[in-house]
Amino acid sequence: MTYFVGIDIAKFEHVASILDSSSGELIVNSLLFDNNIKGFNLLLSNLSMLNKEDVVIGFESTAHYHLPLFNFLNENNWKCVLVNPIQISRFRKISIRDTKNDNIDSRVIANFLLLEHKHLLEEEFYNNELKELCLQRHFLIESSTRLKIKLTSYLDRVFPELQTTIPKGTLHTMGLRAILKKFPTAKLISDVRIDHLVNIAKKASKGRYKESMVIKIKEAAKSSIGFNSIGLALKIKQSIESLESIERQIDEVESIINSHHTIINSPLHQIKGINSIEIAYIISAIISINRFSSDKKLIAFAGLDPKVRQSGTWEAKSTRMSKRGNRLLRYALIWTANNMRKYPSKMKDYYNKKRSENKSHYNALGHCAAKLCRYIFFILNNPNVEFIN
Repeated sequence: MTYFVGIDIAKFEHVASILDSSSGELIVNSLLFDNNIKGFNLLLSNLSMLNKEDVVIGFESTAHYHLPLFNFLNENNWKCVLVNPIQISRFRKISIRDTKNDNIDSRVIANFLLLEHKHLLEEEFYNNELKELCLQRHFLIESSTRLKIKLTSYLDRVFPELQTTIPKGTLHTMGLRAILKKFPTAKLISDVRIDHLVNIAKKASKGRYKESMVIKIKEAAKSSIGFNSIGLALKIKQSIESLESIERQIDEVESIINSHHTIINSPLHQIKGINSIEIAYIISAIISINRFSSDKKLIAFAGLDPKVRQSGTWEAKSTRMSKRGNRLLRYALIWTANNMRKYPSKMKDYYNKKRSENKSHYNALGHCAAKLCRYIFFILNNPNVEFIN
């Protein structure tokens, strides 16, 4: 005998219904309880009459509102599964007159669990912590990118010659940042003694920033057409300080991710060219490989499947990836595929083959990312089998 507990989640209060699978009857109908410890204990008092081994509790996936209740039930050793809201919506339409309210929803979820519980996985919840870390890292990376774009636009106005003076890709070196924090405009740099600038750069870079480069920057500043703006100078200084703060936060998040037991023990480390951060993104998005019956399902979940355009006998000669799946997973797969194709491997050969077919760089990477999905599907389903890159 199994009891199915459907819980409709809201921000401030929840509704639970308990269904007896043997009789098909509700033994608790639409129990309203608050989203606090008093409400959680009220739910427990209704569950306490049941054997934990015979109970399956299901929630609709509702952003983050279900997490406090899940954590509470998990700590008390109750089995919980997460249900897709789209599936519940479809099930509601075929089971009742398409009526939606919290009381009915909890009963719909309980009935859905009765029919579909064997296809739902407890693992849905297991990687929440890793997912939060990956989302935070991604937010910080995007914030850093936006700040760098703004900083470049400020520098183009106060010192437009700078980027053609320094080697490409060295704008964010520690030595140059230190100079720009103290002297953010060309006018301020040109008015400072060269030995002072050299000392600042060398101290910040631990002696790595070349004196010859500081001299070139100083000479360019002397003849600069840049605008000596107090407001822009402040924006540059504060942008650099914000960037450095974000980069420290990224280091902190990455340190936690790298030490996470799920990542340390992942069989995906067998793939040449993949790193721990990429594995974290992939694992936190996939959650459990058991959710996917084939590698094609995983490819579709990542949004890497082709978007077919067809009408009658006409069919498009070229297709684009659908991009309808998990955005972070797609990002991680393409990022990883790009790293993999730099090493001598089947992936590099595959990338070169696609490029020889006149595919663009990013189009070829999309194909490589789909191939990587097949690797991942095989490895996670066969963790004890050696994978040959």
